[in-house]
Amino acid sequence: MPPPYVRKCQHHHRVFDVVIKRSRRKTLAIHVLRSLQVEIRAPLQCAWRDIDAFLNIRLDWVVNALDTLARLPPVRLAQYTEGEMHDYLGVGQELLLVRGNPQQVILGPGQLLVRCPAPADPRQVERCLARFWRQRALQVFEMRLLEGYRRFAEIPLPGKTLGKLTVRKMTARWGSCSRSGDICLNSVLVQKPLAAIDMVIAHELCHLYHFSHSAGFYQLLGTVMPDWQDHEALLNMPTWRPQD
Repeated sequence: MPPPYVRKCQHHHRVFDVVIKRSRRKTLAIHVLRSLQVEIRAPLQCAWRDIDAFLNIRLDWVVNALDTLARLPPVRLAQYTEGEMHDYLGVGQELLLVRGNPQQVILGPGQLLVRCPAPADPRQVERCLARFWRQRALQVFEMRLLEGYRRFAEIPLPGKTLGKLTVRKMTARWGSCSRSGDICLNSVLVQKPLAAIDMVIAHELCHLYHFSHSAGFYQLLGTVMPDWQDHEALLNMPTWRPQD
């Protein structure tokens, strides 16, 4: 893969670097990371004029995202210890750790009880929680996907149908949609509020109509979810995350 290219950009009151990474992908994507780094991920043969055009129409969004993230407190690394707070559907839950078998996570009022053979081992607690997030995510995402699909009920779908849903932990994206209509959602998304989950699902469903992030894609997203940007902002709210 070619090395990343860094381009200086200025828009309104903001001056920032844009890191352009090329890889064997088919579409352009732009990300504003929690570290305040702006990344464009582009296909290997994508023309620079197409990358520039893609960036230019999103500069207002980029600056707003940078301003929002700059106001947030630092993200703390999860320690997976007794009394630590972890979010479920956007609501903080206190960890209660007990020794025992079988391994299990029980959700109670404001609490997550984790039972495992070695509750003093953060990695074991983390693995238990990861399984719990995935199990809960499957249940929640299936329901929200059906609800989200209703937003498109009156919009003809040209030659595509909704494929299967899979859930797995991803490090660089909240969700994806294949050309065959299969949708994959990040299990960690279940820690976010339902409004944020619905926004990611709407985003992926829009790819059934527009596979790239084109003007038509964002027009459709604005039609089915006019306040999608407010919902998207919830994804950037501070939360615990696993240690790197």
